[in-house]
Amino acid sequence: MASGGFSIQVTDFAAVAPAFTNAGQDLSDAEQKQGAVLTSLGSFWGTTAHGPDFGDKYAPLVAKVLALASMCGTAIEGVGSGLADMGQQYGVTEDQITTALKAGL
Repeated sequence: MASGGFSIQVTDFAAVAPAFTNAGQDLSDAEQKQGAVLTSLGSFWGTTAHGPDFGDKYAPLVAKVLALASMCGTAIEGVGSGLADMGQQYGVTEDQITTALKAGL
């Protein structure tokens, strides 16, 4: 532990990585389900009065929201993978340092 109280516990990375991976997958799943629901609605705004104007603004915004949700899901899953990899690398490094210290003693 550093003098300021900061310490890294390798097991912490492994413990939280699945939570990020699962949350990212949940968000991706929700985005796919919502996209399917919205697609099934068709052009619900109709063709009269302000319907087409609304549709012209609504459809691109929905596409952007769904794309952002998908990207966020992928990014959050990536955090999980990164944490798992980081935990492994810290473990490898810790083992190498321990081995080197023992060899030098």
